Amino acid sequence: MATRSPKKSPPCAVECDPLAMLTKAHAEHQRMCDLLEKIADGLPARIDERDCTLAAKFLEVNLPAHHRQEENGLFPVLAQKMKNQPGMRAILDRLREEHAIDEGFADEIAETLKKIASGSMPDNPDMLGYMLRGFFENYRRHIHWEDMFLFPMAQEHLNRDDLKMIASRLSGLSET
Repeated sequence: MATRSPKKSPPCAVECDPLAMLTKAHAEHQRMCDLLEKIADGLPARIDERDCTLAAKFLEVNLPAHHRQEENGLFPVLAQKMKNQPGMRAILDRLREEHAIDEGFADEIAETLKKIASGSMPDNPDMLGYMLRGFFENYRRHIHWEDMFLFPMAQEHLNRDDLKMIASRLSGLSET
């Protein structure tokens, strides 16, 4: 008698909790900030090229993909649901603005990290350390704000159908 292999769970789809998925992604982004801090702490003498490669890829791929998930999945549904709440539009606009700023800094940092990973030492290690610290400190603050205020607000105001709509939108937007 042949044994059946268990079916794999589908990627986050309608039956998944999109807020939990976004929160889990934030934990990964916190670990990326920890890695950037480790790189900054090691400058200029202790540079791990693998860490630089990993951080650069995360900054170029995962960070913008996650932002698109929030901006195209969560934000429109939350904006519609809370359209009569004063300040909600301004909050979401501000988060989008922060995403754009973070992505600009992330691209610049990723380029530098890729050069380091290929064996080129930074021209000014102190400046790179300053850039890294400025980025990860602001990004940690951004993530904390979303985790402590935006996601609980969404949890309170969104119903099951809203969450299903967000989940279906997210299933089309993968974070690689």
